[in-house]
Amino acid sequence: MTVVISDTSVLCYLALIGKLSLLESLFTQVLIPDQVLAECVHAGAPPELRSAMNPLPPFLQSVPVPMRLPETASLDEGESAAISLAWQHRADTLVLIDERAGRAIASALGLPIRGLLGIITESHRRGLLEFDLTMAQLEHTGFRIAAPLLQKARQQLGL
Repeated sequence: MTVVISDTSVLCYLALIGKLSLLESLFTQVLIPDQVLAECVHAGAPPELRSAMNPLPPFLQSVPVPMRLPETASLDEGESAAISLAWQHRADTLVLIDERAGRAIASALGLPIRGLLGIITESHRRGLLEFDLTMAQLEHTGFRIAAPLLQKARQQLGL
């Protein structure tokens, strides 16, 4: 069984558009490091995210990450903890992460990764949402994606 671990950004953007439950539909259970939960409920986090994470939805499980990989020292707390936790489960894991530096480190460590675009694409394939509408909603939150990546996803979906 694949252990799915999320960083803050994926949770945040899904909460901002009211679609956090997509993670449950796609993965059943998602682990988040305690540091990620702290970022999600921090007073500076978007109200939609704080509300979505308090109380913690049953499909999310917050877990401690006692040791961080030295390779993640340049990342923020949540990214570092998510990648370090994924490394502990590296035999069968998937890291949900969007930030370029975090993705690069996770990939260098051989960890499978998926970003928000991958989650939205798979959700469209499963009939859980409409791709273009959801991408427009994300754009209104400030989410940015390179046009070639967006076009590639649309082509893969036959849109």
